[in-house]
Amino acid sequence: MSPTVDILLPTCNRLASFIMTLSGVAAQDLADLRVVVSDQSEHPVHDEPVVQTLGRIVEARGGTIEWHRRPQIHGIAEQRAYLLHRTRADWILYLDDDVFMEPWVVGKLLETIRREECAFVGAFPAGLTFRDDVRPEQQRIEYLDGPVEPEAVDPGSPQWERWKLHLAANLWHVGRDLPAGEHRTYRVAWVASCILYDRQKVMEVGGFSFWERLPRYHSGEEVLLQNLLMRRWGGCAIVPSGTYYAQLPSTVLNEEGGVDGHALDLLPEMLARYGLQTEGQGEPQRA
Repeated sequence: MSPTVDILLPTCNRLASFIMTLSGVAAQDLADLRVVVSDQSEHPVHDEPVVQTLGRIVEARGGTIEWHRRPQIHGIAEQRAYLLHRTRADWILYLDDDVFMEPWVVGKLLETIRREECAFVGAFPAGLTFRDDVRPEQQRIEYLDGPVEPEAVDPGSPQWERWKLHLAANLWHVGRDLPAGEHRTYRVAWVASCILYDRQKVMEVGGFSFWERLPRYHSGEEVLLQNLLMRRWGGCAIVPSGTYYAQLPSTVLNEEGGVDGHALDLLPEMLARYGLQTEGQGEPQRA
């Protein structure tokens, strides 16, 4: 019998934050989870006693956990593709190895995506070093008062500017203005780090099969995937998100601290491939 949700967790040389992330997974109210870890760390995370203990907690609460040790060769998009091909559940949560989830997060994401029947629902993490940094000019939010619907968000369009809500702790500040216990969905340009997807919809637009077109050091792989998904089925995010960043340096950068390519450069080609081309499409801009 398939689990309710597959949690896909790529990790690379971030033991401390990985432990933080797995602690949040182990404490989820929704315990019917299958956790799949793809580890590209120099020292395997599964060798650590604390990690083993957390894995046993996941299992004791009704979930399962799998460990896959892999070399660092192709980059993060290939990591996500590898994990996708090991999924069984209808709902798949891509979770980065530097995100802590409050216990209700996976259950709320699942409730939302089932209700909305959209392609994805995100819970964007806050960086709480910015909890006293209030930026009203970046906190514009477009709440959804009706169902999630398909939407073309072209790079360079006014809708593309929604990404600024996800800077610093902007979303956390917005969430604090809501009545206690209330959750809202809102429109996005894209969401990073904690996203629940409808597996079948992801497969229908090829998943991360485009990874072979990207250089070893790249970014934007989920930005591209979500852009395609939104055009056909729509996507959204929740506030409050209940998620928090460890705020560590990225592990997907090259030696110069940058990337050699961005997946969004493939957007025109992918739109044409899946019949999603729209009129008035702007020039791709990097996330």
